[in-house]
This record gives sequence, structure tokens and C-alpha cells, in this order.
Amino acid sequence: MTPLSQHPHSAWMIWMFTSRAKLKAMVKKQVTPKKILLRDKLAFVAGTVLAMLSAYWLGWSPTTFYRIYTAEAFVLFTLRWALYRIKKWHYYLFDFCYVANVLLLVHLWVFPHSAYMHKVTFAYAAGPLAWSVVAFRNSLVFHSLDKTTSLFLHWFPACVAWTERWHPDVHVREYNKKSTEAMAEWHNASLLDLVVLPMIPYLVWALLYYVKIFVLSSSRIQQRGYDTLFNYTTANPKSGVSKFVKQFPPKAQPVAYMALHVTLTGATFAVCKVWWNYYHAHTVFLLAILSISAWNGASYYFEVFAHRYVQMVGLPSKPARKKQ
Repeated sequence: MTPLSQHPHSAWMIWMFTSRAKLKAMVKKQVTPKKILLRDKLAFVAGTVLAMLSAYWLGWSPTTFYRIYTAEAFVLFTLRWALYRIKKWHYYLFDFCYVANVLLLVHLWVFPHSAYMHKVTFAYAAGPLAWSVVAFRNSLVFHSLDKTTSLFLHWFPACVAWTERWHPDVHVREYNKKSTEAMAEWHNASLLDLVVLPMIPYLVWALLYYVKIFVLSSSRIQQRGYDTLFNYTTANPKSGVSKFVKQFPPKAQPVAYMALHVTLTGATFAVCKVWWNYYHAHTVFLLAILSISAWNGASYYFEVFAHRYVQMVGLPSKPARKKQ
């Protein structure tokens, strides 16, 4: 075996190993109680400011809200891909929620005048994505990048769909004014438009997802210990999804899982007809979803986080001050 110093690319290899060792040492230095506290405080401030900015933008200029959504999606999804790759969670990125966000971005920036994509992305955003906040107990937890990204993934597209339905961009309005047919096509949607048409690309994704996760990459996922949404949702024996799927033989469980996914998704599509027709109902629905995420965040902070954080960081809890 050729010694490292005599290898034809020895200089580059030595530099690579040295840099990797320095990086590990630098990362290790950052994992101290005080630095963890500082990091989480900065993350809390950033998350709070970001939430306030987004809320202000939504009220100030709903017609351009998609711009801040796009910027935040680029940053948060890039960070999620990098972090999930390290944690072996990257197979989560094949899930429908990410595909729906990609389709929404394609609609906003490539086909902004397409009434078909307008209705399809509305059904995705106001349907399964919005209800996922409830299903997965997404929490408004400002200091956690992971929880913030998960809430963004599901709730922000619903806000974009709300703006597109009730406050379309000025360029879209001007385009639709050129034709009464285009105007009618943009503003009118039947149950067929909001259920059957969105179901077609969704079923294409479902088929490809099944083949990728349960056929082509099944052995790879098990051997390397990768996590998937199927494993996550069926791991808790008390969850409704787990109880339903576990009724079937192991080989049939992926099919049962996908069948349940299709059924629930179709049900959320049907409810979208109400959000499409009634402004106030749609607005109250979004506020209710946000309130649920806030309640989940409050429950996490006061019931879980306060005790776990002190133990994780390793700092003694400060005694309460005596009243003077």
C-alpha cells in the first residue's frame, strides 16, 4: 500500500484530511452550554423578526407576498436539504409537501397566468398542506430551525394560495382583463377543477413515490438506516395511521399507507371548494390553522422544552427570585 506522503495527490489529500479534522474540532468547540444558549437566542430573534416581517408583508402587500415566500423557501429548503442529508433524513424530501411547494414556485415564476396551475396549486396548498399543520402538530417555535421550516413548508403556501385567490398580482389582473374567458377561467372553479384535476399530477407523484421508496430504494433505506415519513408515521402505535396500516400484513402495509394517503388527500381537495367560494371562510380557516400551530408551540415550550432544555444544555436552573 502506497504511503500517504508518496501518493501522487498527497498534498491535496493531506490538506483535505487536515481541513476535515479542523472542521470537526471547530464544531466541537461550538457545542458548549453558553454557545448553545447564544445560538438559540439568536435563532429566536431571527425567527420572531421573520414572522413579523412576513405578517407585515401579507397585510401591506398581499399581491406581492409570493416574493418573500420565494426568498424564504430558497433559504429554508436549502438548509433543510443540507441538514437532513447529514441526519439521514433526506428521503423526507421526496414527500408530496415538497413537490407541492416546487409546483407552486413553478406556477408563480414560470406559468403565472395559467388558470389550471392556479387551481391545482390552490387545492394542494389549501388542502393537504394546510391540514398537515394539524396532522403533524407543526409548532410555532421560533428558536427551532427544524420546526420553523416544517411550519413554513405547510402554512406559507396556504397563505400564497389565499393571496392568489383574493389578491392576485397586478400582472395577472392585467392579463386576465384582456379576455373575458381568461377572467372567468381564473375566478371560477368547479368541484371537478379542485378535486379531479389536482388528483392527476398527485397520482403521478404517488406512483413514483411508491416505486422509489418501497421498491427501488427499499433495501438501501433499511441498510443505511435512512428515515422516511412512512417509518415516522407508523412508528407510534397510538397514531391513527399506524393503527390502520398495522392491520395489514407487512408486505401490504406500504400499499395500505399509500391508499390512506390518497383518500385523505382527496378529502382535503373536496373541502377546498368552500375556501374557493367564500373569502371569510377561507380567511378564518387560515387563522385557525395558525392558532393551532401557536397552541402546539405553547404546549411544546411549557410542557416539554423547559425541562428538556436545561438537561440538554447542562446548566443548573436558576432559583426563583424572592419577593422583596
